[in-house]
Amino acid sequence: DGSHIAARQMLVKLLLEARRPDEAAQVLQEGLQGQPAQIGWAMSLARLQVDRGDFPAAWQTLNHSLPAAGNNADYQGFAAHVLQRLGRHREAAEYYQAATRLAPAEGRWWLGLGLVLEAEGRTVEARDALLRARASG
Repeated sequence: DGSHIAARQMLVKLLLEARRPDEAAQVLQEGLQGQPAQIGWAMSLARLQVDRGDFPAAWQTLNHSLPAAGNNADYQGFAAHVLQRLGRHREAAEYYQAATRLAPAEGRWWLGLGLVLEAEGRTVEARDALLRARASG
């Protein structure tokens, strides 16, 4: 049953433990085609794509499931990181800002926001974000 969530998750886990990431990615892709709201699968697939250096594919994966991840700070922050790596700093800033609204005590999202704002030449805002990152510990 291809729609059985627990079975697909276990298969992905076993494939990753067996060091078969390409097969795990295929299983995740197939699952997301029918169930794009499975944001955990989307993040796992995007991480595998990032590990291969395929940031455009990672963004495509994350963007596909983004409507289901509006309230997930980790998803928003990871999407921002991928956009940052693609050089799309303005868009990355929007996603980092969403992540900081959802998890204001999470320093890594403030750090990412500070870096993309700095890359955009928005130094005052970047400094504020970086100070928030430092204050978060």
